[in-house]
Amino acid sequence: MSKTLSEQQRVVDVASIVRHGEQLTLPEGMTLEGAIDLLQRRQEYEEEDTVVSEKFDVLPYDGANALNEVLRQKYGWAQAIPTPGFFGDRPPTMIRVEVDANVFKEVPWGRFSLPNLARGGYIETSTQQNNGRFSFALVARIKRKDETDIRSLFKAVRTFLKTGSIYMGKAIKIRFRDEEGTILPVPDPSFIDTALIDPKGLIYAHDVMEAVETNLFTPITRVKDCIKNSIPVKRGILLGGTYGTGKTLAATVAARLAVDAGVTYVYIPRADEFSLAVEFAKQYQSPACVVFCEDIDRVTSGERDVEMDEILNILDGIDTKSSNIITVLTTNDLMSINAAMLRPGRLDAVIDVTPPDAAAVEKLIRLYGTTSIEPDTDLTKVGILLAGTIPAVIAEVVKRAKLSQLRLQPAGQKVTSISEQAFIEAATTMRAQVELIKKRSEPQDDTPTFDDMLRTAVKDALVEYHETA
Repeated sequence: MSKTLSEQQRVVDVASIVRHGEQLTLPEGMTLEGAIDLLQRRQEYEEEDTVVSEKFDVLPYDGANALNEVLRQKYGWAQAIPTPGFFGDRPPTMIRVEVDANVFKEVPWGRFSLPNLARGGYIETSTQQNNGRFSFALVARIKRKDETDIRSLFKAVRTFLKTGSIYMGKAIKIRFRDEEGTILPVPDPSFIDTALIDPKGLIYAHDVMEAVETNLFTPITRVKDCIKNSIPVKRGILLGGTYGTGKTLAATVAARLAVDAGVTYVYIPRADEFSLAVEFAKQYQSPACVVFCEDIDRVTSGERDVEMDEILNILDGIDTKSSNIITVLTTNDLMSINAAMLRPGRLDAVIDVTPPDAAAVEKLIRLYGTTSIEPDTDLTKVGILLAGTIPAVIAEVVKRAKLSQLRLQPAGQKVTSISEQAFIEAATTMRAQVELIKKRSEPQDDTPTFDDMLRTAVKDALVEYHETA
């Protein structure tokens, strides 16, 4: 039995709509009525509102700069539009972003309208936080017909960040908490001008210098060689020793070497920000990232607690085993470091940065004295007198030696060269002063040597490891 017209099932034509050439081509068998219906439905679909969002695994300032550069390259400009709020529309903010040491740029933050978007469409900058990691995000509220253009824009931003990131391959100091310990809404980074750092100024005793160059400088300067030789780039180094021996200077030189090698360097001044810094470093670990944290004993001394366990888990965590993150920690008191820190896999090298020996003293004197010391001046006796004193003391000896030389010369004559005699005088008086201070400040009981401490700590750590394995 034939059906009436109202009972007939409607036939819906389906086909992909592709814009190509100058002809309107219909699929075989499709009627004009079907084509008109299809185009009408497509038009309705494209006029629907939709939201497209994407997170970029970089610091918000980095993402804002990338977006600004892409918009400038793609359109020449981007129109900022107000954001509706309870107290009225809020215009976009121009934020001042440091893009290199002492180099700043103003980039917009807020909503943007693009020339090719349908009326009412916009993109908006935002931030996201996940496990302490602060990331840049973009949200677009548009018509569906503009989705392809928006995804193309997001792709361009991501591509730009691979080579145009303002932090990748740079040295930065960054704060994640305020002075009260509260996490900042957006971390506060600033660049370190490594051009002013002279690696030649780092002078240690021979064995200490070799240990620092092998365990710290080589992985930084030869990342590709490490990977080729199946040597993990991920390393943990602890620099210990009394105050003033030059631990921070080693880390400073590491910053210069890192930038020269295209490796990102992150300095954090507070130990309670270490975990946040490692999470941040994951965003910039191509080809590698160095995280330097001073005075780690503030959170890794005494009995184990939640804060210490967090750091131990980061150093030994599964998520960091395959990373290219080099952590450098310092302490003025190796004896206070919990033995659990020394367990194999957490710290790859513990380096006792001892005061300079006689040979290192001679090098330091020539470094501080510059052209005022003749190449043939014999500093052997001076080196022996000052062996075991910190660099700051040696620098003071050079000043005193110049004063001694002034006394030895006729009045009115300029000091152009400091003699061996002047250095010996200055070193002798300084040595006596240092010995007096040590007698007044050192405890009378026997103190274990570093070798004794390290041997005991490693033994305890190995016992703990086997008990928990």
